[in-house]
Amino acid sequence: MLLPLAHTQTELIEVVRITDPMRHLSSEDLAGDDVAIWEATEADEVLALMKDLPGSEGCGLPGVTS
Repeated sequence: MLLPLAHTQTELIEVVRITDPMRHLSSEDLAGDDVAIWEATEADEVLALMKDLPGSEGCGLPGVTS
């Protein structure tokens, strides 16, 4: 899977289950429940696993910040 170049600088990944599937397509309108929060080493491990996945449509990291 292709990851953003800044993935090596990621310090936090917050996984959110979107509770309103009919939402508008902007981050300010998103509503959801936290499913997981991965920091530092956990985030690195998750991104390493994702990087090893074969490329696929519909899978990605919207909102990844470093």
